Amino acid sequence: MPAMSRLCRILFLIYWSSNAEALDGSDLVEASLNAEENCDATASPWTSWLQRTAKRKSQSGESATQSAHINASSDFYCDSHTGGSCRFWSCSESRGPTMCRSNECRCKPGYCARDGACTKRTAHIADTCNRQTGGSCSVFGCYSYRGPVQCADGACVCKAGYCTADDGTCHQPKPPISARVAPVHFDAPQFPGPQATIRTGVCFSGGGSRALSFTLGVLRALESLKLIPHVDAISSVSGGTWASAIYMFAKDVSVEELLGEDTHPNVLTMAKLREVPARLGDVATTNIASKISSMMFVSKGSTNPHDMWIKLYAEAVLKPFGLANRSQYMAANEESLQSILERNPGLTREQFMVPNPLRPKTFIMGGTMLAPLGLSATEDSAVSLQMSPDFTGSPFYPKDKLVTYGGGDGREFLVGGGFVESFAFGGSAPLSADGQRGGGDVQMEAPPTAFSLADAIGISSAAFASVLLSVPIAAKLFGYQAEEFLPVKDVWPVTSNKFPNWRASLKYQLGDGAEVDNTGMMALLQRKVPKIVAVFGTNRPLAEDMDFCLDLSQIDLRGKATNDLLDKFGVTKEGVGEYLVYNQVFHLDDLHKLLCEFQKKLRAGDPLVVQQRLEVLENEKWGIKGNWHVNMIFVYLHRSKRFDVNLPPETLQEVEKGGSGGFGNWPHFKTSHQNSGSFTSYTPAQVNLLAGFGEYMVRFNANMFEQFFQR
Repeated sequence: MPAMSRLCRILFLIYWSSNAEALDGSDLVEASLNAEENCDATASPWTSWLQRTAKRKSQSGESATQSAHINASSDFYCDSHTGGSCRFWSCSESRGPTMCRSNECRCKPGYCARDGACTKRTAHIADTCNRQTGGSCSVFGCYSYRGPVQCADGACVCKAGYCTADDGTCHQPKPPISARVAPVHFDAPQFPGPQATIRTGVCFSGGGSRALSFTLGVLRALESLKLIPHVDAISSVSGGTWASAIYMFAKDVSVEELLGEDTHPNVLTMAKLREVPARLGDVATTNIASKISSMMFVSKGSTNPHDMWIKLYAEAVLKPFGLANRSQYMAANEESLQSILERNPGLTREQFMVPNPLRPKTFIMGGTMLAPLGLSATEDSAVSLQMSPDFTGSPFYPKDKLVTYGGGDGREFLVGGGFVESFAFGGSAPLSADGQRGGGDVQMEAPPTAFSLADAIGISSAAFASVLLSVPIAAKLFGYQAEEFLPVKDVWPVTSNKFPNWRASLKYQLGDGAEVDNTGMMALLQRKVPKIVAVFGTNRPLAEDMDFCLDLSQIDLRGKATNDLLDKFGVTKEGVGEYLVYNQVFHLDDLHKLLCEFQKKLRAGDPLVVQQRLEVLENEKWGIKGNWHVNMIFVYLHRSKRFDVNLPPETLQEVEKGGSGGFGNWPHFKTSHQNSGSFTSYTPAQVNLLAGFGEYMVRFNANMFEQFFQR
């Protein structure tokens, strides 16, 4: 056999082996044909082996299916795996309502697999344990990420004593847990615990390392001015969550070590800026892209693709702070933790992580509930997923009604309606219809894995899961698709008198919080917080080619400022932020006044920090009641002449170089690929300068902030 032909066949086998679990007999025949067609036309032992294996596998298909359904015959258990493959062809119509996920034919939401076909789900309590993972071992072994598995007649089956989760992984059954379910909908609008009594909140927008660096500076100023004790809540999204989550949970580090020493523009020499940033700022210099290739190659088969982004972020960023343990649950504080342990004696203190007690009492990380697997989100159905150390869920029903998703058969779903304690998030729905309505302690099955801080951060910043596709050769070789990197969790709604029927949990794709609100502001308005500081670490400067103080009633304002601000006043840009069209909570006339005040600051050379009292409008999609007022401080990232002139001459000279210097795009550094060869990371000088600017913006307006936070 010619050397090149031999090498070609080996490469083909490597490729097919990377997708071994998804292959059925017809797939292997296709593999052998591809090997012949693409390598040479001469028959080979490799091809014969593939064809023999295909024949053996197709003959053993029936016994494999029977074995894979060990203990799964009960009408009460609902599993989505049919055992079919869609690697090359669509799923057979004989399997019923199916969808193709990770090359496997899965039942659509609301249907269960029985003998390889999908039937409508009719019951909800599982009285038996399913062991089918959906994986195949006819040719190669089972993926290690599935956990304790065994190969039974060509099928990957959980070992005795283990049960499969719907993502095809094996876990030991856990005893039922007792968790609080908090209804939050139009009939019961009260938020749980301290979330009901927030008086002051600060929200940090998304924007990757730019948002992290800017947030760092704002936090440093608030700490220095001793205003943090007067902040009841922090609400953040994506890059803002990168900064605020570490700030909230880091304990074995001083504030100065975490945030850095107080600065002033005139001390920010180039030598000073090139120093290693404070520990939180150093996160933004971490080159996550450099770790991608090794993770994709090493983790193939050992890590569920839906977990890759979370695992990558935990290892690269959270581990140095001791926050990367994904087997630890979250709790709000020691008192809440003690209550959980009393209700669940099988859990221990070591299994939990609580925030630093010196931080604000409420912390909300914003994500998005997109759609159940196999369906697609729409502007009507995508809702905010709000993750806190104490409770996680989605408050209110969007527009107080059922929703439909794209790609489905028109079936209606109930989404939202409240929260469950975060340690219980990600599991099956409560065991009774009354329990699902909430209002107290509820018995439910324990989630198969802990919902950790790393999970919450990964969901809040899920847009960056696309970093895993920046290695196109690896992605293509392993057959990955973009949606496979989105985090996935079991989610169930909280029911009510209006929607009383029991609802099963569904496997939801979860997205970046920016999908529905890139500020964290909407979560605070849902809680009717009367004082909010909104920090916009945006990449969109305020337009300087128009006069915002003129009559703007006939002016199209789209693109004149960040969409993260405009959507709150009913201005949305077509094709950008498709789920933002229902975000209006303020009068459009108030936007005109705000932009005019921004412009006055801009022309004076001052930082864009403006205080404004706004009337809140009713918003049915978010469940926000109107006819009340909120006192706002808007902090908008935009270049300030006053800051520039206070910089040392050498630093200002470097800034003025633009793209040819070290501060191209200042201060609106790109969210990705700001620097050559890097996906999200910035240089120490970029981080330190942007953090210094955020600090300066608050300090320059210290009197405003101090009066704002007075009780």
